[in-house]
Amino acid sequence: MNSENRYPVTASLFMLREIKNRQEKVLRGYQLLKRKTEALRIRGRQAASELATTQAIMGHTLREAYISLAAIKFTNGESNALVLENVGEAQIRVQRVPENISGVSTISLQVIEDATANDALRYAGLGAGGHRTAQTKEAFREAAKLLVKFASLRNTCLLLDEAIKSTLRKVNGIEKVIMPKLRNTENYILTEIDELEREEFHRLKMIKAKKNMGQLLPKVKSAKKPICGDISENDSSSVPSVSQKESLEYIADASERNVQITISSTTVSGGDFKPACYPHNWNDEDLLF
Repeated sequence: MNSENRYPVTASLFMLREIKNRQEKVLRGYQLLKRKTEALRIRGRQAASELATTQAIMGHTLREAYISLAAIKFTNGESNALVLENVGEAQIRVQRVPENISGVSTISLQVIEDATANDALRYAGLGAGGHRTAQTKEAFREAAKLLVKFASLRNTCLLLDEAIKSTLRKVNGIEKVIMPKLRNTENYILTEIDELEREEFHRLKMIKAKKNMGQLLPKVKSAKKPICGDISENDSSSVPSVSQKESLEYIADASERNVQITISSTTVSGGDFKPACYPHNWNDEDLLF
């Protein structure tokens, strides 16, 4: 397995348990981030829809307000200097209200009308065009409120867009990088543990075979008959050559099956042991404790 696509850990049961716990936590965080992304998208679509509606209404309101201003100029003449000279306290104020949208901190702007503020132009238009002046003041007041709402919605849309991009980067990082690494690490640990178990089983099997051969070796030396019939020393050339280890393995297998074996002393010597028949393959069930 490619070591670059997994975490450098040791293959042990402890690390396997840690990797599984980490996978559960990462999966929980992944699901929460997905839900957060969906919630931000829903709120972003709502804000975008409100922004488009507000923009359309604001265009119509500003057009009507400037038409009213043109009517005042036609009736009363140029009044910009009079307005600028009598600017006092603001009747419309903006308040910043913090909001939390699925963990994203945003700021909503709300319009507050101050009724106690002094209106320096409340008597404007008494001589002529008073009705037109009142309509113009109301139109621009509504336009100011729409501008504040438009600014608030636009700010919310920009913040939500950045939050959605950041959350999606985290989701993609978890899905494409972290989770595959954790899965590959778990597979690596399981593979190494299985390999160690196979090695341990083979080691125990060899220890069992050696123990059985050690117990049967005195019986082989004291036996009187050959394994596959009477074979004299003169006929030893016709016996196939079999190593001592393979012969003892055959004897150990036969002893596990409770088979009566008698061996002639002519086939056993101090250095070589050559039985008269071939050994067969071991069965794993015969060598288990």
